[in-house]
Amino acid sequence: MSKVVLDSSVIIALSNLGYLHYLNQIFSDNLIPNAIYEEICVKGAGLTGDRELQEVVKEGSIHVKKVKDKILISALLDPLALGEAEVLVLTLEEKADYAVIDDKVARARARFMGLNVIGTLRVLRLMFDADLIDKREFLRALDELKQFGFRISDKVIEKVKERL
Repeated sequence: MSKVVLDSSVIIALSNLGYLHYLNQIFSDNLIPNAIYEEICVKGAGLTGDRELQEVVKEGSIHVKKVKDKILISALLDPLALGEAEVLVLTLEEKADYAVIDDKVARARARFMGLNVIGTLRVLRLMFDADLIDKREFLRALDELKQFGFRISDKVIEKVKERL
């Protein structure tokens, strides 16, 4: 199992689907930087992900970490948002196996930095592979993500379905 650093989009998507609690069954260590916790639980108080994230942090399934390298965070802020920058820096600092992030620009920056990147769809596939969700639930999750406004092309959805 792997150590991962999660971005807000993944947490919100999994919260919408009711799957956030499965993370500790597919990864050994789930981390988020302070900026992601603040984004979801303070700025996004009362919105999807807030209650769910607070619960998994309280039970110890996800750990909130302070990022140390403020200079690198500042360097990444153009074009990334603070949360995305902190995810990448924390992935480096913690020597995490993966940055779990969906934003295209952030993913490209992470790869440029030599980080391994996966996104929400890969996490769902890992849950499917671990028999935490069945094929019907997996397909329903893809449809629901689209309905929630998760930006994913029909082409990508078709590729994912073909590989099941």
